[in-house]
Amino acid sequence: MQAKSISRRDFIKAAGIVLGGTALVGSGLTVLDAPQPVVTNPEYTFGEENMSKRILVTYASQAGSTAGVAEAIGKSLAEGGAQVDVLPMKNVKDLTPYQAIVAGSAIHGQQWLPEAMQFMRDHQSELSRKPFASFMVCITLSMANANQYLEGVKGWMNPVRELVRPVSEGYFAGVLDFSRLPFSFNVLAMRIAVLTGVWKEGDHRDWKAIRIWAESTRPLLFK
Repeated sequence: MQAKSISRRDFIKAAGIVLGGTALVGSGLTVLDAPQPVVTNPEYTFGEENMSKRILVTYASQAGSTAGVAEAIGKSLAEGGAQVDVLPMKNVKDLTPYQAIVAGSAIHGQQWLPEAMQFMRDHQSELSRKPFASFMVCITLSMANANQYLEGVKGWMNPVRELVRPVSEGYFAGVLDFSRLPFSFNVLAMRIAVLTGVWKEGDHRDWKAIRIWAESTRPLLFK
């Protein structure tokens, strides 16, 4: 992949920001003029109530983009004649009402978010007895020639597979919006990646691909 050139001045400036961020994070200090963003985790219900088929789509989102993917999946699944609840994982208490579950997480440090893995461990027994599909949302898949990274990205699903084997797996690009990310060394490093052309800031979610995956997964949830 050929990266966009970066001037010496911009590189030195970006590197200085990262080094400064590293010192702050390492010392445990907080940047006072960088307020942490407020991220909401909405709930939705799609389809007619009292349908014989009821599906749970549950998600863990860091900056909100995974919530949007879960919403789109829920809408598509409901079009097949099911009632679909879309809930953040922290709000799920009981899986009994559902015939099938779809669970997904944002990726941080090449892993599902901690709350997502905790959900899998807490509900492993019941998830193993029901049709279960999984998805992840990561900015890596927004890179040029993302297909060459897909096999590596699929490896990040291994901890989930070790707990419950999904009937289908979805892999989607996310959103890179620095205004919605908390201050951290990782975020500062990502800014350098944008400056060098590795990533582009913006919404990279492919709604058509998300819908196609949901439609292809629907019959697998009710075999």
